[in-house]
Amino acid sequence: MSGEPAYDDAKFEEALQMVLDKNKHDYSAMIGGTHIASGVDMPLVSPVDNTIIFGTLQEPEKGTATVAAETAKKVFETWSKSSQEERGRILSFVVNAMGTRRYSLAAEIVLSTGMTRKEAIAEVDRFVEVLKQAAEDAVTIKGKPKGVWGIIALASSPLASPMGYAAAAIAAGSTVVIMPSGNCPQPVFTVYDLFVKAGMPNGVINIVSDRLDRYVTELSDNMNITGIVASGCGRGMDDLMFLMVDDGLDFINEIKGMNPIVIAHPSDIKKAAADVLDSAFRYCGQHLYSTSKVIILADDERDFTRALVEQAKDLNINDPWESDTFCGPLMSEDAENRFDKLLTQEEAFLLHGGKRVKKEYTMNGRYYTPAIFTSMPAEDDTLYVDQALPILSIHTVATLDDIIADLDETDKGLAVGIMSRDNTVINLVKEAVGDDVQVFINKSSLTLKPAMKAEMRNFLK
Repeated sequence: MSGEPAYDDAKFEEALQMVLDKNKHDYSAMIGGTHIASGVDMPLVSPVDNTIIFGTLQEPEKGTATVAAETAKKVFETWSKSSQEERGRILSFVVNAMGTRRYSLAAEIVLSTGMTRKEAIAEVDRFVEVLKQAAEDAVTIKGKPKGVWGIIALASSPLASPMGYAAAAIAAGSTVVIMPSGNCPQPVFTVYDLFVKAGMPNGVINIVSDRLDRYVTELSDNMNITGIVASGCGRGMDDLMFLMVDDGLDFINEIKGMNPIVIAHPSDIKKAAADVLDSAFRYCGQHLYSTSKVIILADDERDFTRALVEQAKDLNINDPWESDTFCGPLMSEDAENRFDKLLTQEEAFLLHGGKRVKKEYTMNGRYYTPAIFTSMPAEDDTLYVDQALPILSIHTVATLDDIIADLDETDKGLAVGIMSRDNTVINLVKEAVGDDVQVFINKSSLTLKPAMKAEMRNFLK
């Protein structure tokens, strides 16, 4: 597309080799500029190939997130009084430093998450986009910072969300405690080092990474926290949904849901099927806007399902650093266990997929063909609650009214898609979902970007 940064396979492959050759690191909590060790080492293993080990994650002890919030509160007293020019200078330094790190960071994301190379490049580019805006806003927009922000951003967007929201908060004069995914914290730590090189004071950014997401509520419930950013999917997000009704806490919601797609008289069945596959199964269904449900009119179900399965058979599930890979591995043992359990529970409704992929470069990872389900009973939770897995449930309804009723029962999340040539259908769905949910029409959900609310104004009083 015009305006997008150029992409170079040769540069990516060179960066990939450099990342593979890097020395192993010990990733521990970073509080007030100091590494806080716990003595509990967990190996950081690549989901792409379990023989690739980045180093170790020091699992934080109980109370670590509390100390991080207290430290951020103390530093806020001075950082909030820093000049706009100083904040802008630090952010601009990081913008410039990112100019030579696009491919190395993307390669790091591929190896630590299993994203394909172009998905990883898009993740880096989105972070740079947010970062540049924060650097500009820091010197042009005036306002009073709100306080300390907890940024809980798990694997759905491993760089753009955690560090993008951090950049916007820093631009406003706030301090942050970031809780990235314990499965892939490396990109956050890498960019943190750039902020340190820029001269950012200790304690403006603090990092607590927990593989099991045990301390999410310890951070969100801390009295020193003014606001919470919740971005991603998984068990760590479930406890945060109730924070949205807390009048004393600012809350930025970027929690993944089902992001359902409505199919009602599309102009091109094959294109609609391709867009649904792209929306559902890229990054194994873990993107913030990954779709896990289709609501389809009965008149369209037969032709659409046939086109969907025909195209699904040709998906290349492979090592994500191969340039033509559609999607790579499941990220963790937990994801694999949940996927296997769901396949067993829903075996009677499995239309396609759910098979282990055994190729030359997939033997050391958790590679599976994405699963498509149909004809599930109306009371099945899989139709209404997101699983953050490479699954797609097709729910057939009779009328447009049934579509709206079904949307009302579904955990929509951040977006709703519409595949239709009928403006009546499009307008009806748009009206039903309201202004708080993004709507994408006759295209893939991956045209939507993470960190959509990472703007300085959202961190000002």
